[in-house]
Amino acid sequence: MKKVVIFILVTFNSLWATAQCNDYYVLNEGTEWTYETYNNKNKLTGKTQQSVKSFEKTPTGFTAIVTAVLYNEKGKEQTKGDLEMVCTNGTFLIDMRKFISEEQQKMFASYKMAVQSENLELPSKLTVGQTLKDGSITLTAEGSPLPMKMSVTVYDRKVEGKETITTPAGTFECFKISSKSKVNTQMGITMNLNFSGVEWFALKVGMVKSESFDKNGKSSGYTQLAAYK
Repeated sequence: MKKVVIFILVTFNSLWATAQCNDYYVLNEGTEWTYETYNNKNKLTGKTQQSVKSFEKTPTGFTAIVTAVLYNEKGKEQTKGDLEMVCTNGTFLIDMRKFISEEQQKMFASYKMAVQSENLELPSKLTVGQTLKDGSITLTAEGSPLPMKMSVTVYDRKVEGKETITTPAGTFECFKISSKSKVNTQMGITMNLNFSGVEWFALKVGMVKSESFDKNGKSSGYTQLAAYK
């Protein structure tokens, strides 16, 4: 009887996860995350609260609208906006716009902005040694007297292993994913920036922690999950 009960529970959980499309981002209307960001000296520099405003099932997965509110280190609201989260055929699509800050996007606000984007992907199943798809985004200001263009590319994404990560939200068994990034900015002059990063993902929770490193491998700061419900 015990084996039958275990089988039923496993089957139910499997079907539920399939209905949700992706094992790492299991969303419903009202799902909330709070992330805290720290600099390389472990000093709090800001906080982001995200909540699912609407959730719609599609024939291949789901589409969710998530409201994100950014606060500074003193708790004062800085910016607020909506993001779209999409999952299709088991693959969660990560909007590349998250790699361009509100301040950077505002520099293009006076012009018609052309956007070319190839979103990152997070499969429903991860295995150590797996290589993941690259992502990129390019913003171009049309009609600017000087060339204004910004591009971000995230590449060389690899599932490095499994690690246990503890944050204020709890302790999670995570897959560790490393990546490299390059940023090209043209605003009269051309500037290039290269850095690397690591992200940790837990089942049914999503990203638990991320950390970025400069070209010399020195930590630039990290973001961690502070609350989830």
